[in-house]
Amino acid sequence: MTMLGLQIAITLHLVGIIFWIGGLGARLVLLISVKSGASEEARSQFHQLQKGIHLMMETPGSVITLLAGGFLIHATKITVHQSWFGAKMALVLGVIVVELLASRQIKAFKMSGRVGQQAVALFASLVVFTLLALVAVTTKF
Repeated sequence: MTMLGLQIAITLHLVGIIFWIGGLGARLVLLISVKSGASEEARSQFHQLQKGIHLMMETPGSVITLLAGGFLIHATKITVHQSWFGAKMALVLGVIVVELLASRQIKAFKMSGRVGQQAVALFASLVVFTLLALVAVTTKF
């Protein structure tokens, strides 16, 4: 693997992370800002907006992140027994769990019109995962 190829893969990986976490954060901020008891029309508009963010930012970002990350794992011959690698994988799983729970909250809002307190907790967890990911990206424990 050439140095240019690795640099491109790292760049794609970081851009993917930015879009993935940024899209998820945007959806959570929207969920937190929406009012409980909104009309069905407002809920429908909210659902369309968050669906657009999910399909245009979050999904491509997660796919690019995972593909570029997988390529980097293969190209650099990383072993799964390295502690820093395990920590990064735990962060990825954490973001995936936050994403799944956020989607569940958004679907519940669309159906009931009520926003649960979990949205704030999910956003706080995303912030923590983002800060830990910044540390993990810049260091190898």
